Amino acid sequence: RQVSVVGSKMETKPRFRTSIGRLKDGLAVVLGMYAPSVSAASVSPPVSLQAAEQVETNSAEILLGQIVTIETASEAMQSRLAAIRIGRAAAAGQARNISRDYILLRLRQSGIDPQGFDLRLPAKIAVRRSAIRITREEMEMMVRDHFLAASPSDEAQVNIKAVRIKDDILLPRGSISHEIVRSHQSAPSRMLPVAIVFKVDGRRERKVPVLVNLEVLQPVVVTRRPIPRLKIITPEDVTLRQVNVVGRGERLIRSVEEVVGKRARRAISMHAELHPGLVEWPPVVSKGDRVTIVAESGHLRITTMGEIKTTGKVGQQVRVLNLDSQKIVMAQVVDSHTVRVSF
Repeated sequence: RQVSVVGSKMETKPRFRTSIGRLKDGLAVVLGMYAPSVSAASVSPPVSLQAAEQVETNSAEILLGQIVTIETASEAMQSRLAAIRIGRAAAAGQARNISRDYILLRLRQSGIDPQGFDLRLPAKIAVRRSAIRITREEMEMMVRDHFLAASPSDEAQVNIKAVRIKDDILLPRGSISHEIVRSHQSAPSRMLPVAIVFKVDGRRERKVPVLVNLEVLQPVVVTRRPIPRLKIITPEDVTLRQVNVVGRGERLIRSVEEVVGKRARRAISMHAELHPGLVEWPPVVSKGDRVTIVAESGHLRITTMGEIKTTGKVGQQVRVLNLDSQKIVMAQVVDSHTVRVSF
């Protein structure tokens, strides 16, 4: 205890009274730390979320702002809520059901507690992907225009007898483009398999299989009469005839000048359509022929005589005996009198 003198009286004061005051102050601080926090809804502008039972979207991704009406005085909260990704939209013309519980889950996963929000959401929202219909007739016209514009030459005659497309299709709304491509699917005889590839806003969206009964008539070289094996072809042996070239794997010859002077690699029947595999240039040098061997490098040119040891055509490599050195060299046939060696 502490004793003090005031005037003529003595007064006593407990020492622990000051300590008790300090203890109360500290306790108040600690209790304040553990007191319940104030909810965000009570200190921020109120938020209201409203939605109809059916909503339509043009986007492939569903955002909260596309399917829910957001009302709040906070522009930051408005933007944050609107940008929350809900998921992928359904296919064009189809709907995806989004439940109220799933929306609340996506809010919490995005770090937003919806407690205190004014929620006017149905139990389920049907989000339909808006679409545009492309009819079979429209797609048939796309195919016809493609083949008429892609005629291989001015001499070709294109006839489209039939276009088979299964049904209309639905595409998402946007900037639509298409491309006709060859398809490797099996097809009935005389039918050409193709496909229409549709893109929406530059993104590939749909591939539609199509069968086309197409006839492309072009003049090709055909034989007028049977041609024996190894016979040199003359202008009297061949003529031009209009032939349907669709589905022909080999390249048909379209110029008489391309075959005249060549020889038949095998016997060819009358009215046969000629392709490069049926004809060849005849050999211009044969074993025992005397030729000039030429070696060139820059301004230097050396020549000597040689003897052909193997038969060859223009451009082929043949074995040649150098008559000066008596050595065998490989040379390229230039014509019936000349071969060239590397130098």
